Amino acid sequence: MMKQIKNHIRNLPIKWKLTLWSSALLFVLFFLYNILQYIIIDQWTLDYEKKQISRQVTEIEAYFNNENTNFSADTIEHSRDFLATINDKHQMIRILDTKGKALVTVSRDFNSNLVMPKHVNQSETSMTRHYEDRIFVQRMPITTRTFTGTIEVGQNFEAFDHLMKLIFLVMIAAGIGGLLLSFLGGTILAKQLLLSVQAITDTMNKIKTNGLKERVPIHENNDEFAKLGLLFNELMDNLETSFVQQKQFVEDASHELRTPLAIIQGHLSMLNRWGKDNPAILQKSLDSSLKEVGRLNKLVSELLELSRAESEQMYPIAAEPVYVNLVIEQVTQNFELLHADFYFDRQLHAHHACISIPASYLEQILVIILDNAIKYTKEHEKYICLQSDVEEEKIKITITDHGIGIPESDLPYVLNRFYRVDKARSRKQGGNGLGLSIAKRLVEKYNGRIMIDSKEQEGTTVTLLFYCVESER
Repeated sequence: MMKQIKNHIRNLPIKWKLTLWSSALLFVLFFLYNILQYIIIDQWTLDYEKKQISRQVTEIEAYFNNENTNFSADTIEHSRDFLATINDKHQMIRILDTKGKALVTVSRDFNSNLVMPKHVNQSETSMTRHYEDRIFVQRMPITTRTFTGTIEVGQNFEAFDHLMKLIFLVMIAAGIGGLLLSFLGGTILAKQLLLSVQAITDTMNKIKTNGLKERVPIHENNDEFAKLGLLFNELMDNLETSFVQQKQFVEDASHELRTPLAIIQGHLSMLNRWGKDNPAILQKSLDSSLKEVGRLNKLVSELLELSRAESEQMYPIAAEPVYVNLVIEQVTQNFELLHADFYFDRQLHAHHACISIPASYLEQILVIILDNAIKYTKEHEKYICLQSDVEEEKIKITITDHGIGIPESDLPYVLNRFYRVDKARSRKQGGNGLGLSIAKRLVEKYNGRIMIDSKEQEGTTVTLLFYCVESER
């Protein structure tokens, strides 16, 4: 049975678990507080009543030891009036002789038969119970010049017990009310605590129905649940961006692959129908097909490179510091061998400056930028300037050409993949629109920035910014 109850509780929703546990905790705390309060009131009141009785006994003893009084066993009856004045409700005062015989008895709402007379030689107290009533008795021996006996004071705690019962009933009622209030408070508390979680759950359900545009509403309280909602929204933003990029990538890749494949298919269909018997047509079709296959190979290679750059963007490869000027010199020398008709002006002022990026990646970035600069340079202005400077703990690399430039309307998009300013000219020169996109991913992966400034028919300047690091020599 207990196992079934435990399993049932374990399978409850978190809201009801929080409600039950918070209610149980509040009720236990309230119950313990009431029990402690009841015990303290009971003990304090009981001690107070005992002190009052002890004070009365002391007062009676002082009265009999007064020099102005001279009571004997025969005249002790004359003390009745005094004893009656100090006797309280539900109380008895009795004077006994040495044989335990009651000489004077004064009572008020107290049955003296409930206490048996007893002579004592030293003070004593006792607590007896008559049915539901508690009876407290204090006895003290008394000795004067003419009298020896016992003072006996009895107190019925009936009124006190009635008060404590009333307090107990009030506590029971308060406990039941506290249980109900704690359950209600626990329900409200659980609802408030799980409000943000429920909002996330509702948003997830909306995402299943409406797509990735749904977001969790965030309240301006900056608590843990608000931070959870912000983190969830950030993850959804990244996920939506990733899906949009993936969709765009597939569309762009499909569009780029469609043209060369269509050209190859057209030539093969023509050869299959009638061109294979004509050597001139056969050679021309083979040359065109091989050219398009080469374009496809280059496109696939660039796509793989871009995919690798994007997949590693969140986890950059640890790199040793690399000297910027050294890499620029090496790349420029290679281009000078391939393009002897170009003049490469090097103004390298970042002496011994290093950045944290693999040397191969920096070379690849420079090759992409220089390759574009050479492709779109005018025939009579084959001049490219490479410059490096250190500015405010940052290394600035600029590559400037005097080519055809980029229209101002196209500048915001040239770093997007597959984007080409002049699609006809770019295809003629073998461009796929992926080079600058790859360069951007590599630069940003190592906390750098790439900026392009260009004027049509005047030229283009590409600027790279990286943080300086100390070299390990």
